[in-house]
Parts: sequence; structure tokens; C-alpha cells
Amino acid sequence: MLDISSHGIMCEGEERDFMNNNTDDNNIDKDNVNTDATEETVAEETIFGGTETEPETAASDAAIPDGAGIPIFPDNEASDEADEPDDKPAKKTHRALKITAAICGAVVVCTYIVISIWFMFHYNYKTYINDIDYSFYSLDDVDAYIESYIQDYSLALKLRGGEEHVIKPEDISLDIKPNITAKKIISEQNGFLWPYYMLKRKDYDLYYSASYDKDALEKLLKSYDSLDESKMEKPEDAYVTIKDGESTIIPESEGNYLDFDRLCCIIDEAIVKGESVLDVSESDAYESPELTADSEEIVNEQKELAKILEMTITYEIDQVSWKLTSKEYGDWISNVKGKWKFSEDKVREYVENIASRYDTYGVPRNFRTHNGDVITLANTWYGWMIDVDGETEELMKLLEAGESTTHTPPFDCYAAVYHDGGDDIGDSYIECDFGQQHVYAYVDGNLVWDSDCVTGSLANNGKYRTPEGVYTILYKKTPAVLIGDDYETPVTYWMPFIGELGIGFHDASWRSSFGGDIYKNSGSHGCVNLPVSAAEQLFNIVYDGMPVICYY
Repeated sequence: MLDISSHGIMCEGEERDFMNNNTDDNNIDKDNVNTDATEETVAEETIFGGTETEPETAASDAAIPDGAGIPIFPDNEASDEADEPDDKPAKKTHRALKITAAICGAVVVCTYIVISIWFMFHYNYKTYINDIDYSFYSLDDVDAYIESYIQDYSLALKLRGGEEHVIKPEDISLDIKPNITAKKIISEQNGFLWPYYMLKRKDYDLYYSASYDKDALEKLLKSYDSLDESKMEKPEDAYVTIKDGESTIIPESEGNYLDFDRLCCIIDEAIVKGESVLDVSESDAYESPELTADSEEIVNEQKELAKILEMTITYEIDQVSWKLTSKEYGDWISNVKGKWKFSEDKVREYVENIASRYDTYGVPRNFRTHNGDVITLANTWYGWMIDVDGETEELMKLLEAGESTTHTPPFDCYAAVYHDGGDDIGDSYIECDFGQQHVYAYVDGNLVWDSDCVTGSLANNGKYRTPEGVYTILYKKTPAVLIGDDYETPVTYWMPFIGELGIGFHDASWRSSFGGDIYKNSGSHGCVNLPVSAAEQLFNIVYDGMPVICYY
């Protein structure tokens, strides 16, 4: 017997096995069975009715015995039945996936809602208050922090020099109130948008409004020693100076002078911002220098001065020389309205010093005579004498020019030579030994001429006595007329060496003898009388500036 079920046509024995399957499965597939049955009826009609194009196939199928127990299907229905056993597990899997997805969705939604509710009482990720991370903090945590801050608040002042002071609320009757509360901050965050906030930083400014007794604050501040104005030091600008002849920048001095009004302002700002430490040394409450070591003005001054200090002035006086460098003239320079100027007073002082060091005019000196004796000559009208006024003017010009150079100062008086150690007579000179009434002429250390002479008379208490000392030939003249108070005498050779007194060498043709003691009673009016021939020879030897040494 054939039976139509959800699996198609079965044998009777197979029907019993099928009926033993889960009743629920039969109920679920009931509609499918009806549909299959309809399709199979159509199929059977096609098979057993036959068609004009398939007569042999239909006849062959009809010839199969009933008792064989083998179901008869057309080819396409057999194929369908071969595929149908795989449909049931696929449908079960699909249904299971739907159920799982529904459960997971419900879990996700519930979890999201729970998290959203949690974030209604906690701050979202990346929540910053005054640049401090308060992510996931609860409202109670922040409220407790604010309350603790207000109760425990004090402001520590750090001053220059390491001095510190603490301002307590009770010292100034301080009353602090926050500008924002924890609840206010959380109200600006939507708990249900917490995924969005996970990607965005949220910054909040928490500050405090403070009221306090300003008079009490000022009184407290003035009680600090460091705020006693008499103990404060004003700042000093950086400046350029000279040390050891080099251009040097002296850094600025910050001092510790506080602007009291400004200090009160920054303390007020610190209290409002809720700061617990105020480093006043880093604020603008202290007066600051206008010029620092890095200021362009200072740097340019230093460079300009360094260039000036490169200058060297080399002094030369005959065989003596020395250098004037920045180590000496550096102290004469100062900056006047942005320009480096030399002090004329200091320049003059320097010139006076070198005159005192190098002048030999009027200075007692030792002299070795023709016979080897060393005598001291105190009265000298001879030597080097620097023109202080002239040299001050010339040196100022050289310094202001700023160029290195070689320089010889102007002199009021000159000597023959200048050797290190003060010797200014040299090896060419005229030596007059008045005690022996003899004159010697030396050129380059060699005796080239000598002669007896007659000098000024010692009579009448030495009225016409020729003075001893060191002098120079002022000039020479031939012929000449000598004019005195009571005489007027022509001479052929005239070589004066004491201009103020009109004393010099000349020929005395009226004398027949020279030397000996003639000068004691019959001497001249002060001049050195020479034989005509000797005077001529000496006239050809001497030159302007030649030293003349006279002694007794």
C-alpha cells in the first residue's frame, strides 16, 4: 500500500517507523506534507497517464510487479527526494542563528543602557578639570575634592632668596566659592552618548570666587621682612665695561624690589584660580631690568667697544719706546648717550704721568768727567720736557680715531738722546771743567777737541760767575755782536748755550792768555772766552742741541 507523507511516497513498513518519530515534527511539517502530496498527485498523473513522446518508458514502468516493494518515481521526482533530506538541518541552523542574534542584541542593548545609566553619575572618558584627568570619577568624588579644597585651602608664597610664607583663610577672612559643581559638569555630558565622548576630550575650568579682607592681606604682607621697602634692592640693567683691557658684558641684576600693588593683584588671581602655591619670583610682581645681557643694544655696545680696544699706540722717544694699550686707556672710556667717549681729564692725567716718568729737564744727574770722576749735576737747564697740553690734545685725537699708530709726543725741551735709564747726554757733548779752566769736545765718545779758556769772573762776590749745570748749544752765528749793560763787543764766532743769561762760547781776540787763575779776578762777564783759532775749530764741531756740561 502507498502512503503520502512529508517525505513523499513510502512502503507500509516504512510508515510505521516514520510515525514513531517526534509528533511535533509531524505537526510542524503538516503544511509541507499537503503541498508535497499535491505535487506527487500531479506527478503520478503524468507518469501513469503517459505522453505521446514517452510510450515505452510508461509501459516499462507499469510492468514492474507490486510485490517488489520498490517505489515508482519519475526521474525528476527521484532527484528531488534525494535532495530533501538535507533541508531540515539547514532550517534548524537558520532558526537557531535568529534566536542567538535576538538574544545577543537584547544583551547588547541592556548592557548599553546599564553603562549609559552609570555614566549619568560618573564622568566620561577624557574629562579634564583644570587640566587634571577626572575620567570615570563619580560626582561624589569631585564634590568631596571641592569641599576638601575649600576647607584645607592655603596659599604658599615663594619669594626670591628662598623666603616662603603661607597665607591662611583665617588670616584674611577668606571665603571661597566654586564657579561650578560636579552636578553642573555632569549635566553637560549625555550619558547615552558615552561612545562619542570616548573619542573627544572635554575640558572644564574650575575656579573659585573669593572674598577676603584686603586690608588684612596688605597688613599681613607688610609684616614680612622681605616686603620692607628699605630692605629691597632695585634691579640694575646689564652694561658693558672693560676688564683687563677687554670688552665685557656685566649681566643684569634682578634685585628684589616688589611692586606691592601688583603683588596683591597676583595673589588675588591665584586665590581665584585655586592655586595653592604662588612662586612670586616667576611673576611680574618684581621690578625687572630694562636691559639684559642678551639685549641687542648691549650686544652692539660690546662689539663696538671691542673694536676700539684693539687699538695700540706705540710711543717712541729716541731709543725708548712703550705701548699704550687698552689695559691702560680702557679705564678712560665711558658710554655717553650711546657713544663711547674718552675722558679728557684721564687722558691729561696719563700725559702728566708719562711726563713725570720720562721728563729729564731739571733733573739732577750723574756725569763721568774726562778724568773718570763721577759728579752730580743738580742745576740743569737741559733735558726732555713733554708739552703736556699739546700731547693731551694729540693723544685725544689719536684715541678718537681708533687706529693703531706710532707716536712721538711734542716737547717743550729736547735733549740730545734718550736712553733707557735716563741718560740723555749721549756720547757727543762739550765738557767744561771750570776749575781747570779747560774745555773738551767729544763726538761719539771720542775726544776731538780741547782748549784752555777763561770763564766768568769770581770777583765782586762772583757777580759774573759762569753757572755750572747742563745746557745745550742754542745756535751758532758768525760774526756777531755781544751787547751787555756796559759793553758792545763784536766777535767772529758766537755759540750761546744759556739764552736767558746771554752766556756762550766765543773768541776773545783781546786776550793774550787763557787758563790758569785768570778767571778769579779778570774773568769774563760770564761767557767762555776762547782763543780765536780754538773758537773757530769748536764752531765747526758744535750743532744745535749739542749738550754742554759745566762744573767746577
